[in-house]
Amino acid sequence: MMQAVHFGAGNIGKGFIGDLLHDSGFYITFVEVNDAVVQSINRTNSYDIYVIDKNYEKRTINNVSALSSGEEEITEAILDADMVTTSVWADNLAKVAPVIAKGLQKRIDNKKEKLNILACENALYATDILKKEILKNLKADESELNNYACFPNVSVDRLALNIIKDGEPAVEIDSSFELVIEKNKLVNPDTEPIKGAIYAENLTMYLERKLYIVNCGHAAAAYLGFLKGYKIVQDALKDKEILEEVLGAMNESAAVLQKKFGFSHEDLQKFIQKNIKRFTSEAVKDDILRVGRSPIRKLDPTDRLVAPALGCIEYNYETKYLSKIIAAVFHYENPNDEQAVILKKYLDENGIEKSITNFTKIQKGTKLFDEISEKF
Repeated sequence: MMQAVHFGAGNIGKGFIGDLLHDSGFYITFVEVNDAVVQSINRTNSYDIYVIDKNYEKRTINNVSALSSGEEEITEAILDADMVTTSVWADNLAKVAPVIAKGLQKRIDNKKEKLNILACENALYATDILKKEILKNLKADESELNNYACFPNVSVDRLALNIIKDGEPAVEIDSSFELVIEKNKLVNPDTEPIKGAIYAENLTMYLERKLYIVNCGHAAAAYLGFLKGYKIVQDALKDKEILEEVLGAMNESAAVLQKKFGFSHEDLQKFIQKNIKRFTSEAVKDDILRVGRSPIRKLDPTDRLVAPALGCIEYNYETKYLSKIIAAVFHYENPNDEQAVILKKYLDENGIEKSITNFTKIQKGTKLFDEISEKF
Protein backbone atom coordinates (compact mmCIF):
# COMPACT_ATOMS: atom_id res chain seq x y z
CA MET A 1 0.00 0.00 0.00
CA MET A 2 1.27 3.47 -0.85
CA GLN A 3 2.22 5.68 2.10
CA ALA A 4 1.22 9.30 2.69
CA VAL A 5 2.30 11.58 5.53
CA HIS A 6 -0.18 14.36 6.16
CA PHE A 7 0.53 17.27 8.51
CA GLY A 8 -2.64 18.44 10.23
CA ALA A 9 -5.56 16.27 11.39
CA GLY A 10 -8.10 19.08 11.55
CA ASN A 11 -11.29 19.47 9.52
CA ILE A 12 -9.59 19.80 6.15
CA GLY A 13 -6.91 17.22 6.98
CA LYS A 14 -9.37 14.50 7.91
CA GLY A 15 -12.47 15.58 6.02
CA PHE A 16 -10.92 16.55 2.70
CA ILE A 17 -7.31 15.55 2.04
CA GLY A 18 -7.44 12.43 4.22
CA ASP A 19 -10.69 11.38 2.54
CA LEU A 20 -9.19 11.71 -0.95
CA LEU A 21 -5.88 10.07 -0.03
CA HIS A 22 -7.81 7.15 1.48
CA ASP A 23 -9.90 6.74 -1.68
CA SER A 24 -6.69 6.89 -3.72
CA GLY A 25 -5.24 3.86 -1.93
CA PHE A 26 -2.86 5.48 0.55
CA TYR A 27 -2.13 4.47 4.12
CA ILE A 28 -2.09 7.83 5.92
CA THR A 29 0.14 8.84 8.82
CA PHE A 30 -1.20 12.07 10.29
CA VAL A 31 1.13 14.43 12.14
CA GLU A 32 -0.96 16.43 14.61
CA VAL A 33 -0.17 18.59 17.67
CA ASN A 34 -3.49 17.84 19.41
CA ASP A 35 -2.84 14.75 21.55
CA ALA A 36 -6.56 14.01 21.98
CA VAL A 37 -7.03 13.81 18.20
CA VAL A 38 -3.95 11.58 17.87
CA GLN A 39 -5.21 9.21 20.56
CA SER A 40 -8.67 9.09 18.98
CA ILE A 41 -7.24 8.12 15.57
CA ASN A 42 -4.86 5.54 17.03
CA ARG A 43 -7.53 3.82 19.15
CA THR A 44 -9.08 2.24 16.06
CA ASN A 45 -6.72 3.35 13.29
CA SER A 46 -9.74 5.00 11.75
CA TYR A 47 -12.09 7.97 12.02
CA ASP A 48 -15.57 8.84 10.79
CA ILE A 49 -16.84 11.53 8.46
CA TYR A 50 -20.50 12.40 7.82
CA VAL A 51 -21.78 13.70 4.48
CA ILE A 52 -24.14 16.60 5.21
CA ASP A 53 -25.96 16.68 1.87
CA LYS A 54 -26.45 12.89 1.83
CA ASN A 55 -28.54 12.76 4.99
CA TYR A 56 -25.38 12.62 7.14
CA GLU A 57 -24.24 9.35 5.60
CA LYS A 58 -21.41 7.91 7.69
CA ARG A 59 -18.10 7.04 6.06
CA THR A 60 -15.24 5.40 7.95
CA ILE A 61 -11.69 6.26 6.90
CA ASN A 62 -9.37 3.40 7.85
CA ASN A 63 -5.72 2.54 7.27
CA VAL A 64 -4.63 5.59 9.26
CA SER A 65 -2.46 6.34 12.27
CA ALA A 66 -1.22 9.51 13.91
CA LEU A 67 1.92 10.99 15.49
CA SER A 68 2.01 14.03 17.74
CA SER A 69 5.66 14.19 18.70
CA GLY A 70 8.81 12.20 18.29
CA GLU A 71 10.84 13.80 15.54
CA GLU A 72 12.53 10.50 14.75
CA GLU A 73 9.21 8.75 14.10
CA ILE A 74 8.02 11.57 11.84
CA THR A 75 11.23 11.68 9.81
CA GLU A 76 11.12 7.88 9.44
CA ALA A 77 7.56 8.15 8.13
CA ILE A 78 8.71 10.76 5.59
CA LEU A 79 11.63 8.51 4.61
CA ASP A 80 9.16 5.76 3.65
CA ALA A 81 6.44 8.00 2.18
CA ASP A 82 5.20 8.15 -1.39
CA MET A 83 3.61 11.58 -0.80
CA VAL A 84 3.69 14.36 1.81
CA THR A 85 0.76 16.75 2.19
CA THR A 86 -0.22 19.49 4.63
CA SER A 87 -3.32 21.30 5.88
CA VAL A 88 -2.00 23.16 8.89
CA TRP A 89 -3.12 26.73 8.04
CA ALA A 90 -0.73 28.71 5.87
CA ASP A 91 0.67 30.67 8.82
CA ASN A 92 1.97 27.41 10.31
CA LEU A 93 3.95 26.14 7.32
CA ALA A 94 7.15 27.57 8.79
CA LYS A 95 6.52 25.49 11.93
CA VAL A 96 6.25 22.14 10.14
CA ALA A 97 9.02 22.85 7.61
CA PRO A 98 11.95 21.90 9.90
CA VAL A 99 10.77 18.33 10.52
CA ILE A 100 9.81 17.90 6.85
CA ALA A 101 13.31 19.11 5.94
CA LYS A 102 14.88 16.49 8.24
CA GLY A 103 12.77 13.78 6.66
CA LEU A 104 13.76 14.96 3.18
CA GLN A 105 17.42 15.09 4.16
CA LYS A 106 17.11 11.43 5.17
CA ARG A 107 15.61 10.65 1.78
CA ILE A 108 18.48 12.47 0.07
CA ASP A 109 21.08 10.65 2.20
CA ASN A 110 19.41 7.30 1.41
CA LYS A 111 18.93 8.17 -2.28
CA LYS A 112 15.19 7.50 -2.14
CA GLU A 113 12.91 8.07 -5.12
CA LYS A 114 11.47 11.51 -5.81
CA LEU A 115 8.10 12.27 -4.16
CA ASN A 116 5.34 14.87 -4.41
CA ILE A 117 4.88 17.42 -1.62
CA LEU A 118 1.61 19.40 -1.64
CA ALA A 119 0.63 22.19 0.77
CA CYS A 120 -3.18 22.10 0.75
CA GLU A 121 -3.81 25.50 2.32
CA ASN A 122 -6.15 28.42 1.64
CA ALA A 123 -3.37 30.62 0.29
CA LEU A 124 -1.88 31.43 -3.09
CA TYR A 125 1.07 29.17 -3.98
CA ALA A 126 1.25 27.65 -0.51
CA THR A 127 3.51 24.82 -1.71
CA ASP A 128 6.04 27.39 -2.94
CA ILE A 129 5.93 28.96 0.54
CA LEU A 130 6.53 25.57 2.14
CA LYS A 131 9.46 24.82 -0.18
CA LYS A 132 11.17 28.09 0.77
CA GLU A 133 10.76 27.27 4.45
CA ILE A 134 12.11 23.75 3.91
CA LEU A 135 15.21 25.11 2.16
CA LYS A 136 15.94 27.31 5.19
CA ASN A 137 16.19 24.13 7.28
CA LEU A 138 17.86 21.77 4.80
CA LYS A 139 21.53 20.89 4.48
CA ALA A 140 21.11 20.21 0.77
CA ASP A 141 20.71 23.07 -1.69
CA GLU A 142 17.71 23.61 -3.98
CA SER A 143 19.19 21.85 -7.00
CA GLU A 144 19.79 18.71 -4.93
CA LEU A 145 16.35 18.94 -3.32
CA ASN A 146 14.78 19.10 -6.78
CA ASN A 147 16.26 15.67 -7.52
CA TYR A 148 14.29 14.16 -4.64
CA ALA A 149 11.06 16.16 -4.30
CA CYS A 150 8.51 17.98 -6.46
CA PHE A 151 6.36 20.80 -5.14
CA PRO A 152 3.08 21.25 -7.06
CA ASN A 153 0.84 24.07 -5.88
CA VAL A 154 -2.81 23.28 -5.26
CA SER A 155 -6.17 24.96 -4.86
CA VAL A 156 -8.47 23.51 -2.19
CA ASP A 157 -12.18 23.93 -1.63
CA ARG A 158 -14.44 21.82 0.57
CA LEU A 159 -16.80 22.44 3.46
CA ALA A 160 -15.50 20.47 6.45
CA LEU A 161 -16.66 21.01 10.04
CA ASN A 162 -15.47 19.50 13.30
CA ILE A 163 -18.06 17.69 15.45
CA ILE A 164 -18.15 15.29 18.39
CA LYS A 165 -20.04 12.07 17.64
CA ASP A 166 -20.46 9.32 20.23
CA GLY A 167 -17.76 10.98 22.33
CA GLU A 168 -15.16 10.96 19.56
CA PRO A 169 -13.99 13.75 17.20
CA ALA A 170 -15.53 13.44 13.73
CA VAL A 171 -15.96 15.65 10.67
CA GLU A 172 -19.02 16.75 8.71
CA ILE A 173 -18.37 17.37 5.01
CA ASP A 174 -20.21 18.44 1.89
CA SER A 175 -19.97 15.89 -0.91
CA SER A 176 -18.89 18.54 -3.44
CA PHE A 177 -15.27 19.65 -3.47
CA GLU A 178 -12.54 21.00 -5.71
CA LEU A 179 -8.89 20.05 -5.45
CA VAL A 180 -6.83 21.45 -8.34
CA ILE A 181 -3.21 20.34 -8.68
CA GLU A 182 -0.45 21.99 -10.73
CA LYS A 183 0.06 19.20 -13.25
CA ASN A 184 3.43 20.17 -14.73
CA LYS A 185 5.16 20.17 -11.32
CA LEU A 186 4.25 16.58 -10.41
CA VAL A 187 6.97 13.91 -10.31
CA ASN A 188 5.19 12.40 -13.30
CA PRO A 189 2.80 14.86 -15.00
CA ASP A 190 1.08 11.96 -16.77
CA THR A 191 -0.15 10.42 -13.51
CA GLU A 192 -3.08 11.38 -11.30
CA PRO A 193 -1.94 10.37 -7.79
CA ILE A 194 -5.01 11.72 -5.99
CA LYS A 195 -8.36 10.52 -7.34
CA GLY A 196 -11.02 13.16 -7.85
CA ALA A 197 -8.55 16.03 -8.25
CA ILE A 198 -8.37 18.30 -11.29
CA TYR A 199 -4.91 18.40 -12.90
CA ALA A 200 -4.46 21.82 -14.47
CA GLU A 201 -1.91 23.39 -16.80
CA ASN A 202 -2.91 26.88 -15.58
CA LEU A 203 -3.43 26.68 -11.83
CA THR A 204 -3.43 30.44 -11.30
CA MET A 205 -6.93 30.94 -12.69
CA TYR A 206 -8.35 28.30 -10.33
CA LEU A 207 -6.40 29.59 -7.34
CA GLU A 208 -7.60 33.13 -7.90
CA ARG A 209 -11.21 32.07 -8.58
CA LYS A 210 -11.23 30.17 -5.27
CA LEU A 211 -9.50 32.91 -3.29
CA TYR A 212 -11.22 35.94 -4.82
CA ILE A 213 -14.75 34.51 -4.81
CA VAL A 214 -15.09 31.72 -2.21
CA ASN A 215 -12.65 32.96 0.40
CA CYS A 216 -13.51 36.60 -0.30
CA GLY A 217 -17.23 35.98 0.23
CA HIS A 218 -16.70 33.88 3.34
CA ALA A 219 -14.40 36.49 4.90
CA ALA A 220 -16.77 39.30 3.92
CA ALA A 221 -19.66 37.61 5.73
CA ALA A 222 -17.49 37.17 8.83
CA TYR A 223 -16.19 40.75 9.06
CA LEU A 224 -19.52 42.39 8.20
CA GLY A 225 -21.27 40.01 10.58
CA PHE A 226 -18.83 40.89 13.36
CA LEU A 227 -19.64 44.59 12.90
CA LYS A 228 -23.32 43.85 13.55
CA GLY A 229 -22.71 41.56 16.50
CA TYR A 230 -23.47 38.22 14.86
CA LYS A 231 -21.66 35.12 16.13
CA ILE A 232 -22.39 32.74 13.23
CA VAL A 233 -21.81 33.38 9.51
CA GLN A 234 -25.11 31.77 8.55
CA ASP A 235 -27.00 34.12 10.89
CA ALA A 236 -25.16 37.11 9.44
CA LEU A 237 -26.17 36.11 5.92
CA LYS A 238 -29.85 36.13 6.92
CA ASP A 239 -29.35 39.91 7.24
CA LYS A 240 -30.39 41.22 3.80
CA GLU A 241 -27.92 44.12 3.92
CA ILE A 242 -24.98 41.83 4.66
CA LEU A 243 -26.04 39.32 2.00
CA GLU A 244 -26.26 42.11 -0.57
CA GLU A 245 -22.79 43.39 0.35
CA VAL A 246 -21.24 39.91 0.29
CA LEU A 247 -22.71 39.24 -3.14
CA GLY A 248 -21.53 42.68 -4.24
CA ALA A 249 -17.95 41.89 -3.25
CA MET A 250 -18.04 38.48 -4.94
CA ASN A 251 -19.36 40.08 -8.13
CA GLU A 252 -16.66 42.76 -8.09
CA SER A 253 -14.07 39.98 -7.81
CA ALA A 254 -15.79 38.00 -10.56
CA ALA A 255 -15.54 40.96 -12.95
CA VAL A 256 -11.75 40.96 -12.46
CA LEU A 257 -11.52 37.20 -13.07
CA GLN A 258 -13.66 37.44 -16.21
CA LYS A 259 -11.42 40.17 -17.62
CA LYS A 260 -8.13 38.57 -16.54
CA PHE A 261 -8.71 34.90 -17.43
CA GLY A 262 -11.68 34.83 -19.78
CA PHE A 263 -14.08 32.98 -17.47
CA SER A 264 -17.62 33.38 -18.79
CA HIS A 265 -20.02 35.60 -16.84
CA GLU A 266 -22.53 32.74 -16.67
CA ASP A 267 -20.03 30.25 -15.22
CA LEU A 268 -18.87 32.72 -12.57
CA GLN A 269 -22.47 33.48 -11.60
CA LYS A 270 -23.14 29.75 -11.17
CA PHE A 271 -19.96 29.49 -9.07
CA ILE A 272 -21.07 32.40 -6.87
CA GLN A 273 -24.57 31.01 -6.36
CA LYS A 274 -23.23 27.54 -5.57
CA ASN A 275 -21.05 28.99 -2.83
CA ILE A 276 -23.72 31.30 -1.44
CA LYS A 277 -25.91 28.19 -1.11
CA ARG A 278 -23.11 26.53 0.87
CA PHE A 279 -22.57 29.59 3.06
CA THR A 280 -26.27 29.84 3.93
CA SER A 281 -26.96 26.14 4.54
CA GLU A 282 -28.96 25.59 7.73
CA ALA A 283 -26.88 22.46 8.37
CA VAL A 284 -23.73 24.54 8.81
CA LYS A 285 -22.73 26.79 11.73
CA ASP A 286 -19.57 28.72 10.85
CA ASP A 287 -18.17 30.60 13.83
CA ILE A 288 -17.39 34.19 12.81
CA LEU A 289 -14.23 34.32 14.92
CA ARG A 290 -12.95 31.17 13.20
CA VAL A 291 -13.68 32.45 9.69
CA GLY A 292 -12.27 35.90 10.50
CA ARG A 293 -9.07 34.65 12.13
CA SER A 294 -5.65 35.87 10.97
CA PRO A 295 -6.87 39.26 9.69
CA ILE A 296 -3.37 40.55 8.87
CA ARG A 297 -2.89 37.75 6.35
CA LYS A 298 -6.31 38.52 4.87
CA LEU A 299 -5.28 42.18 4.38
CA ASP A 300 -2.20 41.18 2.39
CA PRO A 301 -2.13 42.67 -1.14
CA THR A 302 -2.01 39.14 -2.61
CA ASP A 303 -4.94 37.79 -0.59
CA ARG A 304 -8.73 37.49 -0.87
CA LEU A 305 -9.84 41.09 -0.31
CA VAL A 306 -7.12 43.51 -1.35
CA ALA A 307 -5.94 41.61 -4.45
CA PRO A 308 -9.34 41.64 -6.22
CA ALA A 309 -9.85 45.27 -5.14
CA LEU A 310 -6.52 46.18 -6.77
CA GLY A 311 -7.66 44.24 -9.84
CA CYS A 312 -10.81 46.37 -9.98
CA ILE A 313 -8.68 49.52 -9.92
CA GLU A 314 -6.46 48.14 -12.69
CA TYR A 315 -9.48 47.50 -14.93
CA ASN A 316 -11.35 50.67 -13.93
CA TYR A 317 -14.13 48.81 -12.12
CA GLU A 318 -15.95 49.94 -9.00
CA THR A 319 -14.80 48.80 -5.53
CA LYS A 320 -17.93 49.85 -3.63
CA TYR A 321 -18.25 46.58 -1.70
CA LEU A 322 -14.64 45.38 -1.48
CA SER A 323 -13.49 48.71 -0.02
CA LYS A 324 -16.14 48.49 2.71
CA ILE A 325 -15.14 44.94 3.64
CA ILE A 326 -11.44 45.88 3.79
CA ALA A 327 -12.44 48.75 6.10
CA ALA A 328 -14.48 46.32 8.22
CA VAL A 329 -11.42 44.13 8.81
CA PHE A 330 -9.83 47.02 10.77
CA HIS A 331 -12.78 46.90 13.20
CA TYR A 332 -12.36 43.18 13.85
CA GLU A 333 -11.33 42.22 17.39
CA ASN A 334 -10.50 38.87 18.96
CA PRO A 335 -8.21 38.80 22.02
CA ASN A 336 -7.46 35.11 21.34
CA ASP A 337 -6.21 35.76 17.81
CA GLU A 338 -2.58 36.91 17.76
CA GLN A 339 -2.93 38.75 14.45
CA ALA A 340 -6.13 40.50 15.58
CA VAL A 341 -4.33 41.72 18.71
CA ILE A 342 -1.40 43.06 16.65
CA LEU A 343 -3.77 44.73 14.19
CA LYS A 344 -5.76 46.47 16.93
CA LYS A 345 -2.63 47.65 18.75
CA TYR A 346 -1.17 49.13 15.56
CA LEU A 347 -4.47 50.80 14.69
CA ASP A 348 -4.86 52.30 18.17
CA GLU A 349 -1.31 53.66 18.13
CA ASN A 350 -1.10 54.87 14.51
CA GLY A 351 -4.62 55.52 13.22
CA ILE A 352 -6.44 54.19 10.18
CA GLU A 353 -4.43 55.91 7.44
CA LYS A 354 -1.05 54.50 8.49
CA SER A 355 -2.73 51.15 9.18
CA ILE A 356 -4.16 50.89 5.68
CA THR A 357 -0.77 51.39 4.06
CA ASN A 358 1.10 49.25 6.60
CA PHE A 359 -1.10 46.17 6.21
CA THR A 360 -2.48 46.44 2.65
CA LYS A 361 0.36 48.39 0.98
CA ILE A 362 -2.32 50.62 -0.65
CA GLN A 363 -0.82 54.09 -0.87
CA LYS A 364 -2.34 57.29 0.47
CA GLY A 365 -3.80 59.52 -2.23
CA THR A 366 -5.17 56.67 -4.34
CA LYS A 367 -8.88 56.21 -4.98
CA LEU A 368 -8.99 52.85 -3.18
CA PHE A 369 -7.16 54.24 -0.13
CA ASP A 370 -9.65 57.11 0.12
CA GLU A 371 -12.62 54.74 -0.18
CA ILE A 372 -11.33 52.44 2.58
CA SER A 373 -10.47 55.35 4.87
CA GLU A 374 -13.88 56.97 4.35
CA LYS A 375 -15.79 53.72 4.92
CA PHE A 376 -13.78 52.92 8.04
